[in-house]
Amino acid sequence: MNLRQIDAFRAVMIAGSVTHAAERLNVSQPAISRLIAELERSTDLTLFVRRRGGRLQPTAEAETFFREVEHSFTGLEKLRQSARDIRNFGSGYIRIACLPALAMGFIPKVIKRFRADYPKVSVSLQTRSSSTVRHWVGAQRIDFGLASPGPEAPGARSELFARVPGVCVMPEGHALARKAVIRPEDLEDLPFISLALEDRTRVLIDQLFEEAGVKRQSFIDTQYAATICGLVLEGAGISIISRFTARDFEDRGIVARPFSPSIHIDYNLYVPQHRPLSQIATSFIEVMNLCRDDFLAAEQTVKA
Repeated sequence: MNLRQIDAFRAVMIAGSVTHAAERLNVSQPAISRLIAELERSTDLTLFVRRRGGRLQPTAEAETFFREVEHSFTGLEKLRQSARDIRNFGSGYIRIACLPALAMGFIPKVIKRFRADYPKVSVSLQTRSSSTVRHWVGAQRIDFGLASPGPEAPGARSELFARVPGVCVMPEGHALARKAVIRPEDLEDLPFISLALEDRTRVLIDQLFEEAGVKRQSFIDTQYAATICGLVLEGAGISIISRFTARDFEDRGIVARPFSPSIHIDYNLYVPQHRPLSQIATSFIEVMNLCRDDFLAAEQTVKA
């Protein structure tokens, strides 16, 4: 028994005759008759009684067998529909992880834009540290991730996704908020909230102040820029963070000012090294790129 024989049997049951079944499958009538005969031999069932004029009359066994065939074809049609949905992004599932600096505002905007075009695609967003994101990509626990540059994880490869300016953040009403640009000497002896010691951006900022010969009151450090913003809002100090994160807090009372000399904060896209990206993941990354370009263009407009 094979699928061609089942197709022929089903076509005859639905169409009611060999002639119409042949038209339905776009084959000859003798081919339909031969396939039916082969099916009867392989199943040892009498499926049709030949009436005058060559018309086939389904037997009770044929009716019972047809019900089982329809159950199978229903499942097969669901698989075909699933394949069509996946091909056309009618459904699917994408797994993403990124550091909190991008998970607060940027990635939610990307998801909103992506789902406007692909509303049936499910998205799982995990917020993790950069080292965890890199590890998860290498272990293929996620489709891709966004993280700060760092040691490459086995099984993952990376490329620069965005280079974003660092800005000085302070609460509304702070004396420095009147200045258009903040410089190292403006922060002399002021309470300063730092990123964690292992953070690459922390190293760059500390080097800059050391070279400028400026001392800050650095009594607080924390792992995430979003936490820094919370501390700034509570008046615990000021800081320098990514423009990505600062924008998410401006409507909550954070004031962001350009910092000179420039500090740039990089974000990398991490993808599995030995597994190609799915079409859905590729499309999501394309939307991410569009949102990034819109963000950077808006920043240039503000500066102009």
